[in-house]
Amino acid sequence: MNLIVLIPCKDLDRGKSRLAGCLSARSRRALCEFFLCRTLDVAAAAVGPVRVRVVTGDPRVAAVAAEYGVAAIADGDTDLNGALARGRAHVLAQVFDNALAEGGDCAGLVLPIDLPLATPAALARVAAAPEPAVIVPDESADGTNILRLAPAAFRQFRFAYGPRSYAAHSAHARDLGLDMRTVNDPLLMFDVDTPEQYQRWAAHDPAWSPG
Repeated sequence: MNLIVLIPCKDLDRGKSRLAGCLSARSRRALCEFFLCRTLDVAAAAVGPVRVRVVTGDPRVAAVAAEYGVAAIADGDTDLNGALARGRAHVLAQVFDNALAEGGDCAGLVLPIDLPLATPAALARVAAAPEPAVIVPDESADGTNILRLAPAAFRQFRFAYGPRSYAAHSAHARDLGLDMRTVNDPLLMFDVDTPEQYQRWAAHDPAWSPG
């Protein structure tokens, strides 16, 4: 299965606003860039940089992605679901480019930047699952941390990120008649959205310093 990884990334200055109680605006921006770099590294190691796309409206994000050999797609200054729809449309317009998808079709995997425990091996396990739809929920089983869709599903799936997105994505998969697997991998279920999650992670990651 040919797989394209979509990494949505909002403007670095606007990211992680829920951490304002424990990090300054400057540190939050630095954290977002740190997460972006780590995510690009993991994705490129998992599938190769030619199969990764960053969806963003931030020129700095696009510049960082280019340093990893990853192309950027303009998000159209829309919300996350609109940005992902634009990213998918851009990828599907290129599916006959052999650099993207030999055989003229591709699967998609949505990878947020704030999964600091993610590894190439963990992503590969999700990618290798036989079901057309694979979802990794967050620790509370409310949000969607990873969404991997086989080619036909990738073309038609309705992105529903936001509150209760795991339930929304699961319901949509059922509505489309897709076999779906939920993967409860601790490496992929942990994300950094709240001060408590930040403290849990930052205390054990020597590579990160808020400055």
